[in-house]
Amino acid sequence: MENEPILSVRDLATSFFTRRGEVQAVRGVSFEVRPGEMLGLVGESGSGKSITCMSVLRLLKAGGKIKAGSAHFEGNDLLALDEETLANLRGNRIGVIFQDPMTSLNPTLTVGEQVIETILRHRQVSRDAARARAIELFELVRIPSAAARLKSYPHEFSGGMRQRVMIAIALACDPKLLIADEPTTALDVTIQRQILALLKDLQQRLGMSVILITHDLGVIAEVTDRVLVLYGGLVMETAPVRELFARPAHPYTVGLLDAVPDLRDDTHRRLTPIPGSPPDMLKPPPGCPFAPRCPHAMRKCVDERPPLFGTLHQARCWLHHAEAPKVDGIHEVAA
Repeated sequence: MENEPILSVRDLATSFFTRRGEVQAVRGVSFEVRPGEMLGLVGESGSGKSITCMSVLRLLKAGGKIKAGSAHFEGNDLLALDEETLANLRGNRIGVIFQDPMTSLNPTLTVGEQVIETILRHRQVSRDAARARAIELFELVRIPSAAARLKSYPHEFSGGMRQRVMIAIALACDPKLLIADEPTTALDVTIQRQILALLKDLQQRLGMSVILITHDLGVIAEVTDRVLVLYGGLVMETAPVRELFARPAHPYTVGLLDAVPDLRDDTHRRLTPIPGSPPDMLKPPPGCPFAPRCPHAMRKCVDERPPLFGTLHQARCWLHHAEAPKVDGIHEVAA
């Protein structure tokens, strides 16, 4: 059915076991990605954004373990598949763009060879057909002189062009879902804008679903359809992007928005940083993880983790309980 989500994640929990103890990086995250949708995952460093997606792909670093949950993609639970079947999905039906192309691309191989290698891994085609497809992909991501640039090595490209190569590799087999993990972090503002515009254009033209991981609310506002705000390994708020920016319903989201300059605002207001530090995930708090930094925290917030209140627009905050006091700046969510 068209309305069925292409990816459905339920109660995902992931920890890293270190010498100091168990780091509870993701603590019960649930979300869906719909066909043709661009979903943004936003939050501070350490909030669980990248680990959530790397858990879905089962690409965790040493010490990482998925403790609970499911991730259904096209009828398959990615967390229960055998490694060979999952490897056939990664790079094929699911494309991935990692943060730093210089650490993802092999410096000893030409960029063309790396694209061709991906195509041959997942498609039963000749090498000439794979090369033709690589040229087509370079043209698709707007790399000039595409055929000639296949012979170049990663160090011969600029940062923005390397990221375009990474996008070409991710799109090599026409994936239905693309996961982009901070794809513009190391780029200057002008190149960032070009890459984001390219991703949005490709998503719309190819009909892909996209998960865009970022800490930049400006990026979220520009290209995503729906937003998931993470903090302390939990979903704190989720809403359509315009709704979230117009009517933030969680104090953490309000804090993030207050810390971002608004070029349309001519009142010269001072930016307001969020005081304090993120929680220690070796010993996450029993209640709301944002409570120690929240100006509206109540005793219940410290003692008991709130559920997600609302339906289309949801917020994990006790201020949305029927008996909670009303607070200016915290918008209500529909029951």
